[in-house]
Amino acid sequence: MIPSKWGQGQLFAFSALDGETFFSDDFTGTLAADKIGVIFHTKIRRTLFFPYINSVPDFSCVASDLISFETTAGKHSVIFAERHLITGEAANENSVFVSVDGECETIRKDDVEIHNTFDGEYTALLKRGNRFAFAYADSIENAIALCEKGINLNIGQAEFKKLKPYRYSCQDSKYSALYAKCISVMKSQLYSPEGNIKRIWSTPDRLPHRNMWLWDSVFHAIGHRHLDTDVAESLILALFDVQQDDGFIPHMAKPYEISAVTQPPVIAWGAYAVYEKSGNKAFLETVFKNNKEFLLWCSKNRRKSNKELYSWHTNPELNNRCDESGMDNSPRFDTESDLFAIDFSCYMANEARFMKIIAGELGDKEGFEFFDKWYKQIKNDINNTLWCEDDGFYYDYDIQNNRLNKIYSVASFLPVFAGVCDEEQCKKLVAHIENPEEFGTEFLIPSVSLKDETFGSDMWRGPVWINYNYMISKGLAEYGYNLLSQKINKKTLTVISEWYDLTGTVYEFYDSQNRTPPFCFNRKGTVVEPYDFRVKYQSIRDYGWSITLAFDLMNE
Repeated sequence: MIPSKWGQGQLFAFSALDGETFFSDDFTGTLAADKIGVIFHTKIRRTLFFPYINSVPDFSCVASDLISFETTAGKHSVIFAERHLITGEAANENSVFVSVDGECETIRKDDVEIHNTFDGEYTALLKRGNRFAFAYADSIENAIALCEKGINLNIGQAEFKKLKPYRYSCQDSKYSALYAKCISVMKSQLYSPEGNIKRIWSTPDRLPHRNMWLWDSVFHAIGHRHLDTDVAESLILALFDVQQDDGFIPHMAKPYEISAVTQPPVIAWGAYAVYEKSGNKAFLETVFKNNKEFLLWCSKNRRKSNKELYSWHTNPELNNRCDESGMDNSPRFDTESDLFAIDFSCYMANEARFMKIIAGELGDKEGFEFFDKWYKQIKNDINNTLWCEDDGFYYDYDIQNNRLNKIYSVASFLPVFAGVCDEEQCKKLVAHIENPEEFGTEFLIPSVSLKDETFGSDMWRGPVWINYNYMISKGLAEYGYNLLSQKINKKTLTVISEWYDLTGTVYEFYDSQNRTPPFCFNRKGTVVEPYDFRVKYQSIRDYGWSITLAFDLMNE
């Protein structure tokens, strides 16, 4: 199966799997809504498009680096040949054009059309017969040279190479189209080594996000392990390239810059999943050493008491007060009090649990005992402080006001993921998941309970997130709730697949009732139409972990 659904906002990018492609001079496009064209997001946007389509296009491929379709006029194709070079074919010289959004001087040199936008960026379009080449460069001369190179490339060979990844087969034909889509997007996530990042690394969606995120990288590795364990390992090891001397790992990094806060610790858990595929103990040893330093940093810098309970850094001046948690605008953080956070504490417990497992694999008895003790301490403090017996539910704890912060959030199910709750507590949590007046929606599991007064359609205030479904489903299976786990997994894949079939994209989050299109949902404020992430981010399209975790579910 080859991906063949056209949809606005789909990524078009050159992958580090095919050659060098860098963050610092990225040339990436998204598919247009009003024409058959690719919008390239240079400082002043350019669109490469086919204006005279005289019949409904019959798409044979719509991938992240290859578009191919037939009309009554003939075959058309667009191929990302190199990081700054597009080549392809059209019905004739008059059927492919470039438009520029802003001020532009158009220069002709022989049969090359050059676009100078007076910002140090140049593009050039060369058309000869039914062939064309479109290039991006820092000078007119370099743009022309790239075009000349591209016009002579073998189209058949280039297409064959781009289609090679889709020879992987999907066992369940129901999801075969989604499976191919996932492979396409996973390629587009990858950048080449650059600056402080010494190996292939990933970004959530190339556009509008471009940086490397901590927990995103781990979720990406979980999917990539099914295609190439070396790449999967690289995505996790890249996090250690930006680790600081004191153990700190930033939530976000660029090749020459890092953020000042961290993100959910999930490295040991994800790395062990990769190791189960690769069997590479050298990788596991590196993870154990570096992740231990990171977890010790969290213990030193993110605890507000002697208890083994953890608190996120918050910023009351932002509308996403707790960017560090990954649940940016969750109502959990509407309070200005510091919290013992149920999610952070569970992530730490789960990391200690998997570090213990890794130590066992490595034959490290001292490490095994250290993390076994730490895990038990965190588990004990979570159950003594964050569990409410009356509600049968876990909550954050408001430190200043000495009380539970009773927001009914999906984060409260992470004790199942981390192996923190006992069987009776798990049973009570399952009752909340299945209750149609709480979390038992058409599409499990909403980020906030229906009965919570903050329930809505804005990001972490109601919609369903694939990473939480994935983690909770894994935990439910560990506790023996296999049918519920399978129900969540199947519904997750069905919803993602349905919206891909309708819109050609995979989204950041989804409606818990599966009625409202994902692109209509608020994201830190109301939706702005038409979709343009330069104006406002909406539910991100071709989103990283929605893709990689769905891919993992299909493979398992």
